[in-house]
Amino acid sequence: MSNLLETVDTDLMNKYDIYVFDYIEYPHKSFWSLKKNEDYKGALRDFFSLEDSPPLVLYVHIPFCEQMCWFCLCHLKITHDYERVKSYMKFLYRELDLLHKFFEENSILPSFKEIHLGGGSPTYLGEPEFIDLKEKLQSIVDFKNLAEFAIEIDPRRVDRDRMKFYRAQGINRISFGVQDFDLEVQKAVNRVQPLELLENLLTTEIRKSFDSINFDLLCGLPKQNRETIRRTIQKVIELSPDRIALSFMHYFPNHAPHQKLMKKDGELPDFRERKLIFHEAIQGLVDSGYVRTGFEHFAKPTDAVAQAVQDKTVQYNSLGATPGRCSYLIGLGEHSYSRVGPYYFQNVYEQSAYEAAVLKGEFPIYRGHQLSEDDVIRRDIIHKLRSLFELDCREIEQKYNIDFEDYFEEEKWVLEEFAKDGMLNLPDNTITITEIGKYFSNLVCRIFDRYSRGARHPYDFFEAPKIVL
Repeated sequence: MSNLLETVDTDLMNKYDIYVFDYIEYPHKSFWSLKKNEDYKGALRDFFSLEDSPPLVLYVHIPFCEQMCWFCLCHLKITHDYERVKSYMKFLYRELDLLHKFFEENSILPSFKEIHLGGGSPTYLGEPEFIDLKEKLQSIVDFKNLAEFAIEIDPRRVDRDRMKFYRAQGINRISFGVQDFDLEVQKAVNRVQPLELLENLLTTEIRKSFDSINFDLLCGLPKQNRETIRRTIQKVIELSPDRIALSFMHYFPNHAPHQKLMKKDGELPDFRERKLIFHEAIQGLVDSGYVRTGFEHFAKPTDAVAQAVQDKTVQYNSLGATPGRCSYLIGLGEHSYSRVGPYYFQNVYEQSAYEAAVLKGEFPIYRGHQLSEDDVIRRDIIHKLRSLFELDCREIEQKYNIDFEDYFEEEKWVLEEFAKDGMLNLPDNTITITEIGKYFSNLVCRIFDRYSRGARHPYDFFEAPKIVL
């Protein structure tokens, strides 16, 4: 199998060796200013004052795991004390009660179309606690109107009976944390889970019980190489999930000290090798019939996300590539974030701050951001490029009543530089990311990011900090 990236010379690869945000949201939350409880309430009132309130996702964060995966950057707590989990759920219910009370006081009937349970590992919850959670959620959610009820699953902590339990409780989409099937790679990241675990769980009966099955995979793990990822992808294809998220592992030991437990020298692939591993995985998935639904997402042609790509209605958010049913999201629990109208909000990280806020009857807001008109335009462009790899500039002009060339005059030089390097094609009124450019599409998105560029001139674009591996 030929690797397209092997044709890119070393100097050019080094030029594009720049750390870039994932652009789950724009601007990135590191640029959000502090916001308070009342700001969040005001944003909710504005959002629900619309004549037709848009459909919503409800995200619930369960920040507990039994074991630390050394690659992990999630906000979580490692514990074997289940009483800590029960205690957390009591405060989560208090936050839920605050939201329910707010809806009642303001005569709001929210239209939740999706629920996503994430973590940590929401499968840490025992069946009695899961039933309690669902009953509490019914205070604000009409489950008969849900299109999707999803849960992230640690395959090491469930069995077939638990899978049947989830289906009986209404779960219709499941997402497995797979990461890699190579045993040496698994040992290197402290997450050993034999292939047989997934094979034993995904029986024909269980597969038929769920509308969609997703696998999460990671590129750039220690001891991972093109041969190991090729074998992993072949096993993934045999297991045949409906969707696949193929993300890069980010190495930030200053932020996540446990990442230092992964041996660095000679085990973590460098920037070029990471891209080659990524290419190997992508090629295997595409050759087997999966549709690329964004920078790092894939789906079977029959899946709703693949159809949304064809219809150009696919949307990208913290849950990945989605079919576009919901553009807005309300989060519950520590660290969770919300997107309502032109606002972002994120809950506090610390358990003590979370508990103190909800005990005072306040939403536990840590920070937020109100998008300007310029933010909205640039977010739209970034998400289209990230998901569809192309942009119709005339569509942006008509949608926002701007002259694209004039509005983005400062960005023109960088666009032309990318085109000169073979990353972009720039026919009249169109930006198209090339096949090679797709491996750097986050960097293409960064061209339109005014925040990460800061006060620097676009000519300084390639002087951004390098990825530290």
